Amino acid sequence: MDTGFVEKSAPPEDFGPDSPELSCIESRGSTIVGSEICTEKTETRTEPRGSDGAIPMPPKIYSIENPKTKAQKSIQAITDIEKQDDWTVHATQELIDKRNGLIVRNIRHRIMSIYRRLFLVIFLINLAVAISFATAKMGSMDRIAAACLGNLTAAVVIRQEHFINLLFRSFSSVPKTWPLWIRRYCAKIYNLGGIHSGCALFAVIWLVWLTGSLTHDFVTAHVVTAPTLALSWAIMVLLVMQVASAYPVFRARFHNNFEMTHRFAGWLSVALVWGLVVNLTKDFNHPESGMTLGRALINTPCFWFLLVITLCIIYPWLHLRKLSVRTEVLSSHACRIYFSDRGYVTPYPGSFARLSLDPLFEWHSFAAIAEPNGTGRKSDYSVVVSKAGDWTSNVIANPPTEIWHRGVPTCGVLHVAKLFRKIVLIATGSGIGPCLAVLKAGGVESRVLWSTRSPRTTFGDKIVDDVLKADSDAVIYDTGRGGRPDVVKMAYSLYVDYEAEAVVIISNPKLTYQVVYGLESRGVPAYGAIWDS
Repeated sequence: MDTGFVEKSAPPEDFGPDSPELSCIESRGSTIVGSEICTEKTETRTEPRGSDGAIPMPPKIYSIENPKTKAQKSIQAITDIEKQDDWTVHATQELIDKRNGLIVRNIRHRIMSIYRRLFLVIFLINLAVAISFATAKMGSMDRIAAACLGNLTAAVVIRQEHFINLLFRSFSSVPKTWPLWIRRYCAKIYNLGGIHSGCALFAVIWLVWLTGSLTHDFVTAHVVTAPTLALSWAIMVLLVMQVASAYPVFRARFHNNFEMTHRFAGWLSVALVWGLVVNLTKDFNHPESGMTLGRALINTPCFWFLLVITLCIIYPWLHLRKLSVRTEVLSSHACRIYFSDRGYVTPYPGSFARLSLDPLFEWHSFAAIAEPNGTGRKSDYSVVVSKAGDWTSNVIANPPTEIWHRGVPTCGVLHVAKLFRKIVLIATGSGIGPCLAVLKAGGVESRVLWSTRSPRTTFGDKIVDDVLKADSDAVIYDTGRGGRPDVVKMAYSLYVDYEAEAVVIISNPKLTYQVVYGLESRGVPAYGAIWDS
């Protein structure tokens, strides 16, 4: 039920296909990418450095050049890269045509995405069971109740932290020597929300069937008692509320309401389902059978389904801790929170931690960046928080010294990066935080494209320097100084030039969907968050 809340990053400027094509100014061996079309060679100019360390050269967007010999890289070399005056082309590739016709590719990549395919599988399984119940006249109330709770159990388990980690780590452990077409589909594991939403929806549908059957029995056969019927109707109302609040349009506009409904209505639903299962078993447990109520309960699948659901909901709260933290305010737009956590909370690349100032009402998820501490302890980590709403604004304005942490670090979309030999990482704004966790781990060769406003002023020297240390060829755009780049075109150029196997983007929903579709429709493996939690 309560699966945590992933707060959306502050929406950066849109970088759509209608934006001007990126211009490329050739000079003596470095790079500048701009928003005006330029095909002639141009003399480079040396400009004074801005207050945030970026070079304000026309068209006021900068990138970072890699030293020619990687073996000669050093911290000093990486620091000095930003001082170079020469710039060269980065958007070296023209976009190829999209594959298939418009109808086919929209069906494949939008209407029938992996998320919806998983939803369709759940639909077909439930439809087959429902047809078998109806045609074979096996639709007894205990079977319908078991189908309802079976779906509800699957919906809850698929959101359990350890089960998510098990799935991600299993699918991400496929050897890199395996064919790319296998690995690119294994990387789609982050679409498992399709199973959650499908099972949750059909749990409600089965409950409607069950409530109808109970109502009919109450009116005709008088076996079902009034408390049993009342509990069934109450649970149905609560579950319908949860499903309605989870509808994407409502969830996006009223996320706090969705979260509160999901949590408190979910907890209340589970409590009432316990009462329903006990009363239903009691109503249909005939005295002549000689079976006690307790034995009758443990003999029904509903009892065990409900036990699993309850344990899954309770478990994360057993890991609720109030931790001392050190908060570094990077700017009025962002801060970085450092944790010295206990050993059981060990972040790994592509994982996120759930944080709160008020644990009963509001939770937010942030990428956990492992931090070396020199003590041999692996549990120290940090998170980057940027202004995206009331909660994040409050954290930045009033830096906390203590914060609540719940559950264990849980895999996110960036965990699939380990499936590939080389990847292109695209980030806008604070999306660099999750990418930085992968970059610092060093498990996969990465090329970075980071678009943000005043990177050093907003996020501080340390984050920018960490990005450059991990990838001194990183392309960093200061959107406050220049035009809007065509991110699809830039990503494709980096993908081809770097000979990467995949592209992963961490950004706002609009740009994420645009880039993933723009690349996948051209045959490029591309991945990004789907905002289904």
